[in-house]
Amino acid sequence: MNQTAVTRELVRLGLALFALLVVYSILRTTGLYQLTGHETEGLNTLILLVGSIYAVILAFAIFVIWGQFTEVENCVMRECNSLNDLLRYSQYVTPELGREIHKAVESYAQRVLKGEWQALGNGHRDKRAEDLFSELVTTVIAWDVVLPPDSREHPFHNRLIDIVRKAGECRGERVTESMTRMPPTLFGFVNIIAVVLLLLVFVYPFHQTVVGASCIALLAVILFLANFVMRDMDNPLDGAWNISPKPFFELKY
Repeated sequence: MNQTAVTRELVRLGLALFALLVVYSILRTTGLYQLTGHETEGLNTLILLVGSIYAVILAFAIFVIWGQFTEVENCVMRECNSLNDLLRYSQYVTPELGREIHKAVESYAQRVLKGEWQALGNGHRDKRAEDLFSELVTTVIAWDVVLPPDSREHPFHNRLIDIVRKAGECRGERVTESMTRMPPTLFGFVNIIAVVLLLLVFVYPFHQTVVGASCIALLAVILFLANFVMRDMDNPLDGAWNISPKPFFELKY
């Protein structure tokens, strides 16, 4: 968990709540709530309708984002498992090829950790990581030309080619899913509904100031947390809670 990001969001929440409650206290001294007191039934209906719409849209958005989040995590695991298999099977080919594979995997994994992970979190690809993976693929495939036709290493080499192809597929899925973001229109629509819902509760004619302030504060916290979860999970590689690059650290090269 990123403590800095969490602290920053809590400060934002505290400031927003303070401003909201100050405005509410000032408005209680005006005639606004005497005016809305005659429309309690209509406000109840609107709050119920808007709240229901918000719940459905939020559930849909969280479902889509959560699916993307878990898919990136699964792709990381599958890619690292393939790289581990590649390192393990490299023990059964010539020492020279084995050393080249270990060196290529190490260079690629280090670049993912030190460059590509942050780049994807910022929404763009890392050209160096792509080049290093291409070099790994070339190292595995090009060796087939060197091996004699009757070499007993051909089955192991074919297996290495299958493994590196699978790693490439997992890498492609990981990069694509990592850069996918929620459409701005959907994100904006969810936030607009949240603001409308908060506004309807804000002007609701509660009989007591403390009760009204408590309800507004509770709703504001819930809406803020819902928005925070959407924003945070929409970027699986950056934020308060994100996917760990630990599998790349654990590669035994």
